Amino acid sequence: MNRYTRATTGAALGAALVAGNAYANHPVLVEGEMDFDGDGRIGLAEDTDENDGIFGTINAALGAANGGINQNGRVTIVTSGRFAEVVNITAANGNVTLEAAPGVEANIDAVIGGTDPRRLDFPGSNNLARQGAPGIIVNAPSNRYVSIRNIVSRNWTNGIDVRGGSRVAIENCRIENNVNYGILVQDTAQVKIDGCAVHATGFRTGAAAAGQTNNFPTQNTPRPGNGIEFEDRSRGAVFRTEVSGSFGAGIAGNGKVEIKDVYLFDNQPALKGARRGDDR
Repeated sequence: MNRYTRATTGAALGAALVAGNAYANHPVLVEGEMDFDGDGRIGLAEDTDENDGIFGTINAALGAANGGINQNGRVTIVTSGRFAEVVNITAANGNVTLEAAPGVEANIDAVIGGTDPRRLDFPGSNNLARQGAPGIIVNAPSNRYVSIRNIVSRNWTNGIDVRGGSRVAIENCRIENNVNYGILVQDTAQVKIDGCAVHATGFRTGAAAAGQTNNFPTQNTPRPGNGIEFEDRSRGAVFRTEVSGSFGAGIAGNGKVEIKDVYLFDNQPALKGARRGDDR
């Protein structure tokens, strides 16, 4: 486990939040499936554990209650684990960063199997409903900046869905097995994608076993199964990124996307409505 300097970071952050829980633009921590602060609580049980600056779910950390960032600050995931939640970033009150600490595997996944008595969010985990939603939704004002870093998003309709006038940097993320889009950028959003891997978009399959309809992926029809797509009046740049195994296009553009140092393999086709920055 990456302890993220527990003795200093966790204690100092908790003390600061208790002393002044109206702080703006402050950092908070999120546990994965390990008990980072040693209090015996993880998942939803950790979300209501006073104002200690440590949460069990990402959305609670982004929120206003119990010392969350109130959509203004930095959320750092400090132990590896699965997060069965649709993450909503609005940046309504300031800039927002969602990241996993170095060495941490933060898996935002629509499909979760098994139960854990310490995690109130695991029993009846509602896999089928989650598979009909995007994994991470960003819909922020154009005068805010959102950063998403070191995150895995898999088994959703869209791995990351950026809307409105959002301005977003997506860095070092892994986007896998999402049925419609790996990353979808819409409206007037401006998005930089750097150092990411987008795999097997449109290939989220698997029939439910008898009596276990809630714990297995469903059969899916890709619509359209593109790895990365920029729509409407959005703009973007894709650098140092791999897009492979898409049911549809690797990268679909609207003529307003810069592409450079990108590896495209086994997509149908590699590019649609977009071209590399060094193509002439």
